[in-house]
Amino acid sequence: MDNLAHMTVTLLQKSLNSSQTKKVAALALLVAVTLSTVPVKSAFADVSSATSSVLGTEVQVDVTPDSITIGPLTKDPAYTVAPTSTRVTVVRKHPFVAMTAYTSRPEETDDTPFITADGSHVRDGIVACNFLPFGTKIRVPALFGDKIFEVHDRMNKRYTYKMDFWMEGYHEAIQFGVRHADIEIVKVEQVDQAGQVVQIATTKEIAKAK
Repeated sequence: MDNLAHMTVTLLQKSLNSSQTKKVAALALLVAVTLSTVPVKSAFADVSSATSSVLGTEVQVDVTPDSITIGPLTKDPAYTVAPTSTRVTVVRKHPFVAMTAYTSRPEETDDTPFITADGSHVRDGIVACNFLPFGTKIRVPALFGDKIFEVHDRMNKRYTYKMDFWMEGYHEAIQFGVRHADIEIVKVEQVDQAGQVVQIATTKEIAKAK
C-alpha cells in the first residue's frame, strides 16, 4: 500500500506543475464546500462549471446533472425478510380421547421431574401420551380452542389411548380432573404473502398421515 501511494504521488508530481497543483487543491476545497451546502443535483452542476474554470480545457468533466438519479434505496432480495403468517392444517382426528393433567411433583413423575421423556424441559403446552410420536402437534378445540400442544412426554405403559397435559400448579391439575374430547393432529407451516411455504413444522406422525 505504501509503495502504491508513493508511486501515485510521484506520477502526480511529474504530470502537474506547481500552478496546476494549486488548482487541484482549490478544486478539492470547492467540491467539499459545495457538497456540504447545496442539494446533490445542483452541487454537481456547480462542480462541473467550477472544474472547467479552474482547470481549463485540460480536464474533461463527465458528470452532469442529468446523469444523476436520486431515488429510493433498492433492497437486495437476498437480504429481504418477507413477512410470514402461520397456517395450521388439520391432518386427522382422534375421537373421544381420555384426558388428565399432571405436574412436576416427584410423586407424579420420576427423579427428573422437570425433564420430559424426550429430554425437553417442561413448559406450558407439553402433553404426554403413548399413541403419538414425540413432536406431534395437536389441538383440543372443545377444551382449549386453537391452542397447540406438542407431545414430549410419556405416560405409564398401561395407558394406550389417553393424554396427560402438563400444568404448573397442582390444584389446577386436580381441578382439570378427567375429561374426554376429540383431538386434532395438525401441521403448522410458516407461509409468505403469496402462500408459499417458508418453513414447515412437521412430525413423523404427520408425514405418515399424508
